[in-house]
Amino acid sequence: MLRTLFRPSLLLACVLASGCGPSAEAPQTPSPQGTHTQSIRWPRWIRIVAADVVGAVSGAKQGAEIGERILGSEGAVIGGIVGGVISGAQASAEAATRQTTTSGVIAGSRSSVDPSNARNSFDHIGRHHNEVLDGQVGIIGPGGCIPNPFPFPFPRDRTKGPIWDFSLRTLNAPPELMKAPELEAAWNKSLDFVASVEQTEEIEVAIANGVKSGMLTPPVGERLISYFNAVAPLDTDKMIETTKSFEAKTLEDKGLTEQERQSLLSGFSVARYSAAYWGEQAARQQSSDWCGCSK
Repeated sequence: MLRTLFRPSLLLACVLASGCGPSAEAPQTPSPQGTHTQSIRWPRWIRIVAADVVGAVSGAKQGAEIGERILGSEGAVIGGIVGGVISGAQASAEAATRQTTTSGVIAGSRSSVDPSNARNSFDHIGRHHNEVLDGQVGIIGPGGCIPNPFPFPFPRDRTKGPIWDFSLRTLNAPPELMKAPELEAAWNKSLDFVASVEQTEEIEVAIANGVKSGMLTPPVGERLISYFNAVAPLDTDKMIETTKSFEAKTLEDKGLTEQERQSLLSGFSVARYSAAYWGEQAARQQSSDWCGCSK
């Protein structure tokens, strides 16, 4: 089990007056068999990527269900895309403002590999995820930078409108879907779930709770746990390549429904692009708009 995977650090490495350089994390402890034990701790920026994945997967599931109810069988696909983008991007921003993005021994690792994956038909979800993040800085950050940690509850009321507009303009989301009251309710429910995952010491417990509450299906929960265990100790490039290998397995997985497959592929797409995005933010250190506003 991965303990303290999403647990926020009590000592924030990034403060407004002192810049955002990397600081050392607790070392990973190999077991006698050469595998990592429960004491493993992810660099904080990778915890943000993990929050993005959970948000995108749960959002895609709920979006697909809502889209199908409103628009019929064809609405499940667009609903899943919209849900994956709006929940994954918002989860990313909220997780980033709760934790510093630059602490950890591999925090300065820019991605040198292409985060795209043409084999994943939902690859564009990750690209849109990063576009939304770039747009959020000016919305929620005073003077075009975001304090880290954010000094008061995250302003979802300020970010919802621009995210909905992005979905209408860029994703060509049907207006009747975006106007549906249940979509906003599902969005908030997904984000509250992500926040609860961050606060839970054991990722297996958090995922199990998500399955019990209906946010995730058992097959998706099982595969997410396997994924998180695989990518936890990796740097940016290896994380992206490992994610692509999980996508290949997902495409061939006979134990998944099409909706479950879409949810996982949406989450994996976000994982790749998010890893590249936050790896870049971490490497930029003081120049990052997400890094305590130190210039």
